[in-house]
Amino acid sequence: MSDPSKPKDEKEQEPRSPDLRFVALSKIKPLPGTYVKDEPRKDYSGLIADIKKNGLQKPVILRKSEKEDEFQLVDGFHRCKALEQAGMLEVRADVYEMSLAQASEYRKGHRDKPLMPVPGKLVPYPPEEPAKADKAPEAPAVGDEELPENLKIPLTKEGQPETVTTMKVANIRPFEGHPFAVRDNKDMWDLVDSIKKFGVLEPVMVIPHKDGGYEMVSGHRRMRAFQLAGIENIPVIVRNLDRDEAIISMVDSNLKREEISPMEKARAYQMKTDAMKRKMGRRTKEEIAQDEALGIKRMNADEELAQQMGESPATIQRYKTLNKLVPELQDLVDEGKIPVNTGADIAQMKPKEQKVLADAIQKEAKVPSGTKAKELKKESQAGSLTTEKIVQAVAPTKREEMPPLKVTMLEEDLRPFFPDKRTTIPDVKQGILEGLKLRQTVMERQKAKAAAGKTVKKAETPTR
Repeated sequence: MSDPSKPKDEKEQEPRSPDLRFVALSKIKPLPGTYVKDEPRKDYSGLIADIKKNGLQKPVILRKSEKEDEFQLVDGFHRCKALEQAGMLEVRADVYEMSLAQASEYRKGHRDKPLMPVPGKLVPYPPEEPAKADKAPEAPAVGDEELPENLKIPLTKEGQPETVTTMKVANIRPFEGHPFAVRDNKDMWDLVDSIKKFGVLEPVMVIPHKDGGYEMVSGHRRMRAFQLAGIENIPVIVRNLDRDEAIISMVDSNLKREEISPMEKARAYQMKTDAMKRKMGRRTKEEIAQDEALGIKRMNADEELAQQMGESPATIQRYKTLNKLVPELQDLVDEGKIPVNTGADIAQMKPKEQKVLADAIQKEAKVPSGTKAKELKKESQAGSLTTEKIVQAVAPTKREEMPPLKVTMLEEDLRPFFPDKRTTIPDVKQGILEGLKLRQTVMERQKAKAAAGKTVKKAETPTR
């Protein structure tokens, strides 16, 4: 019997239910159709700090999708975004069986009526299963302490086995086709120093590789820092993801970097939308007809990524088009010499035409303007683009060949040569021109003297 005078600790006051449902953020899709649009906030630091301190106060509301193992977000957009920025992979959720009309109506109404009941039927969790004789022990909670070298904690949420452990850095290979560069710059060495002093704050994520060992999904910079620090073992989360899930997770974790080059973004956008298309699958005529009957317009991969990134679908497509540039022009885009929009137009030229343009740019040290790039694209698409037209696009203009001579001089530069305070601007101009005439005379004399010296030397040379 407990002592009533003794206060209960926090865990006793708020016991954690073993029946809480956790859903992977990568499985949550926007609710299709016309509904209240959510825009990502610029800063989620306050919400992230509150979640870390007090936990998620209420679960997000999800609609069970028609597709297996996929959910649609009804309520909780900003909580999901905050968890994504915090590097979390899952969110506590309640899943309901409801129609699209019910879900859309709830999104519109519950903001003004917070007590509005959630429509539909709550999907029970965990699913009812026949009783088993041997029940697996519940996974212990992991605190903030440093992970012991041999620690292995099995976690099973939403049907995805996951293990937190440590492993040798040498057993982890980079993600195949990883589009982000890992640079040994000042930020990297700062990370090395931080890891030496405080350790790594978040384990890296890996997946088993088909040829043995493991493949990095999230944490390439941390792995490189461990290598530079000479530390052999690194804390990891081992997850069982299919290839497309791994690609999406890899891209999402790296797009949070502060410095991303245009071509890194272009390759990442291409990889993610390709993976999203494969996950979406090809829709049947019946599915398309059903959506049309309900007035539903589903987003394609570019539109969905645009919503996630806070950009327009056209911007996503322009970045992806940059991948068609030849390597020499891709380098110019990363160097900032060719703007993204101009590069997207040039990318629609044929590779041979791009090669000619790259050579012309190198020779003239000049890139085509946005207007010229659009003209080149149209000529290429019409089949009328010639080498001469490509070279002409970067050829210097008459103004560049014969730039107008206009000089501005400051009083502090001129006053030592014109100490009289009554000197006027015409007096200064006359004085400068007289000085230039004297300079011209001296140069002509030097030229004549040099020519005369050559003549004398030639006359003195004996003939053989």
